[in-house]
Amino acid sequence: MNGNEPGYTEKALVPYPVIVAATKGDPDAMKIVLQHFSGYIARLSMRKLYDDMKQ
Repeated sequence: MNGNEPGYTEKALVPYPVIVAATKGDPDAMKIVLQHFSGYIARLSMRKLYDDMKQ
């Protein structure tokens, strides 16, 4: 379940047991979840922010 298995598409959902294991602190499961969402995290980190208080 590392995303490199045959038949595993990039847009596939993270399997529920992996999510449960990640919430319980399993480092391998957390790695899978982070790899799955890495593009989304990178995109959000590049988002332009505006300061409403700036004059």
